[in-house]
Amino acid sequence: MPAPQQQHADENDESREAETVAPAVEPLEIEHGGDESEQETRGLVSSAGGVVMGQQEAMKYRTKLSIMIIIVLLLLIVISLVTLRGSPYSNANTSTDSFFPEELLLHTVYDAKDFENEWQVTPPYWEDVHESNQNSNSSNNSSLIAHLGPCYLPHEQLDWQSLTEDSLYNESADHIQYANVVQNRHKDSNEGALGPGQEDLSGLCRPGFIIIGAGKCGTSSLYHYLVGHPRVLPAKNKQIHYFKYWSFRPMKWYLSNFPPAKTFLSHGALMTGEASPGYLPYPNVAHILGDWMQSKAGNGQGQPVVSPKIITIARNPLERSWSSYKYNYRNPLLERLRKRERAVQHHTDAWYMENKIFSFEELIRAELKLLKVCLKPGGKGETGAQKLYGTEEWAASVMEQRRKENKTPLVTIDESCYGGRISKSVPRRQWKHLVEKHPKKIIDVPNLHLVQSLIGRSLYVLPLEWWYALYSERDLYLVCSEDLRYRPNEAMTNVSNFLGLPAFDFTNVTNAGLYNVGGHTGYDTVTEWNLTSVPDTIPISKELRKEYLDFVRPFNERLFQLVGKRCDW
Repeated sequence: MPAPQQQHADENDESREAETVAPAVEPLEIEHGGDESEQETRGLVSSAGGVVMGQQEAMKYRTKLSIMIIIVLLLLIVISLVTLRGSPYSNANTSTDSFFPEELLLHTVYDAKDFENEWQVTPPYWEDVHESNQNSNSSNNSSLIAHLGPCYLPHEQLDWQSLTEDSLYNESADHIQYANVVQNRHKDSNEGALGPGQEDLSGLCRPGFIIIGAGKCGTSSLYHYLVGHPRVLPAKNKQIHYFKYWSFRPMKWYLSNFPPAKTFLSHGALMTGEASPGYLPYPNVAHILGDWMQSKAGNGQGQPVVSPKIITIARNPLERSWSSYKYNYRNPLLERLRKRERAVQHHTDAWYMENKIFSFEELIRAELKLLKVCLKPGGKGETGAQKLYGTEEWAASVMEQRRKENKTPLVTIDESCYGGRISKSVPRRQWKHLVEKHPKKIIDVPNLHLVQSLIGRSLYVLPLEWWYALYSERDLYLVCSEDLRYRPNEAMTNVSNFLGLPAFDFTNVTNAGLYNVGGHTGYDTVTEWNLTSVPDTIPISKELRKEYLDFVRPFNERLFQLVGKRCDW
C-alpha cells in the first residue's frame, strides 16, 4: 500500500505557486531606450557600413523583444489554465474558495497546536494544514491553509461564524445532520463503478480511523470511547461495512454516513470514523479500502496517498470463541425455540440445550479438526489464497515478497477452509458427523459464517498479515481487549496518541461502562461496570482446552511479533 496522501492544493494556491516558480523575465536592456533612441542612432550613423551595423543591431533587439513578449504571453496562458483547471479532481471535489475559514482559527474552534499532538503525530488528512502552520512566519495563518482537513469543500459559501456559534449550543451528536444520499440496494446497479473524479463529493468528509475487528472483542466499546473524545464525531451508524457488503454503491454514499463538512468543521472536529468487524478477515477488503480511499476519495493523481488509520482489537482467543458461540449461535437459537415451541410445549432452556442445541465443546472439536488440516503447510489455506488472489497484481506482489523473505505464506482462512453447504441439513462439512449423530439438533442458523469460525476468527494474525503487507506499519494499531477492560483510560490514551489527537482524559467516558455486552443488547447500549458479568466459566473439558490452547499458541506468538506488542494471553 502506498504511503499516506496529502490534500491537493486549490486553484488559488496553484496559481501562486506557478507565479513563484516561473522563471523571471529579464527586462530588455536597450541602452538609449525605445523607438526614439533607435531614430537617434540612425541619425548618428553616417557611413554605409555603420548603417548596416545599426540595422543589424536593431533587428537583434526586435527579435529579442519579440521572443520575450511571446514567453510572457505563454506564461500568462499557463497560469490562467492552472487557475481554471485546478488539480485533477477539482471539478468534482473542490471549489474556487478553498482557504481554511479564518473564523475557525481564532483560537475558538481550531488552534495551530491541534494539528500535531505531543507525540508529534498529525491526524490523517491534516498534514498540509500542519505544514502550513509550521512554514508560516505570519501570526495569521488562515491565508496559507488551503484545505479543510479530511473534508471536501462545500460548493456554497458558508457563514462559519454563525455555524460555530450554533455548534456551541448543539454539541450532542444527536444534532448532527448527515447527508441524505439514497442509493440502489441492488448489487447490479453498478453505481460503485464510478471512477476517480466522477463523483461530486463536495461538502462530505472522510473517516480518519476505521476499526476493522475482530468481532466479539470489544469493537463497540472501543468505538464509543473513541467518539467520546471532544475532537471526534461519530458516524451515522457504528458499522457501515461499505467495503465488504455495499461496495457496489458509490463513494458518495459511503461518505454520507459521516458528518458533513460544515458540521465537522464548525464543531472543531479532527476526525470521524467507523467500526466494521467484517473487514478484518478478507484480503480483498484490505485492498479496496486503501485503493478506493486513494483513487475515489483521494486528492488527485501524483499526490501521496492518505488512508484512514486502521485499528484492530484482539481478545483472548478462547474467550472470544466462547463469546461468539453465545452471541451468534446459542442465544439467538434459544430465543427462536422459546417463541416457536413454548406456545405448545413447556420446555426449559436446559432441555433445549440438551436436545436441540450443539454444545460449545462439540462445535470447537469439529472446527479444530478441520483447521488442523486446512492450515498445515501446503493445505487449503495456502493453496486457496493462491487460487483466489495469485493472479491479482496487488496480491501477487506481496505473496512474492514474502516468498523472497522466506516468511510463512499468506492464507485465506474464511474463504478457503470452511467450504459451502453440503446438503439442506448439513450447512458446512465440518458439522457432517455431528448432524448424523444428532439429527434433531439445529445448526442451520443465520450468521453461519460466524458460527463456523469460532476458532478461525480468533487466529488474528492470519488476516492481519495481509493488512500489514498492504499498509504502512505507522497506519496500523492493535488494541488488547484486556487493556480496554482493565486499564481503559491508559488504553484509550494510547489509541488517541496513535491517531494524532490532542491529549484528553477518557476517565468520564470509559466510566460509563461497556457497550453491547450480555447478548444482543445493541451496539449503542451501554452496561454499567458493576452490572457487567465477570467472565464466566467456559464449558470445555480440560483435554479439549489444552488442545485448543496448544493449537492457537503459535498463531498468538506470530501476532505479537507482527504488531510489536504482547497481550495478556
